[in-house]
Amino acid sequence: MNAAEIFDVVTGKSKKPILAKIGNETEDEARKRHSVDFSIWKRAYNKAQKYIVTSLDEQPLQYIMNCDTANGMWNKLLSVYEQMSDTSITIVQQKFYRYTMDPKDNKAGHISKLENLS
Repeated sequence: MNAAEIFDVVTGKSKKPILAKIGNETEDEARKRHSVDFSIWKRAYNKAQKYIVTSLDEQPLQYIMNCDTANGMWNKLLSVYEQMSDTSITIVQQKFYRYTMDPKDNKAGHISKLENLS
C-alpha cells in the first residue's frame, strides 16, 4: 500500500479535505485549493478501495461488503484477522504445551515437529 501511495487513506490518517479558508485566502482561492486537494484525495481513496477489494478472495470480501470507506474496510479486516490471530496463538500454545514425543519418531523428527510448532 505504501508503493501505491494509499496507506494513509486506508488507515484513516489522510482525511477527506474540507473547504476552509487559510489565512488571507479569498473564497475563490480556497475553493480552487480545495478542489485540487479533494481531487488528489479522491483518486487515492478510489485506488485504496480498488486495491483492497481486488486483493481479497471471496470469503474475506463478505466481511467488507457493507463498508462504505477504505478505512472501514481496513478496520473490519483488522478486527477479523486479529481475532483469528489471537485464537491461532492460543491453539498453537496449547499444542506446544501438550506435545510429547511420538515413540515412532527419531530425535530429528521430534525436533522438526517442535520447530514447526514454533
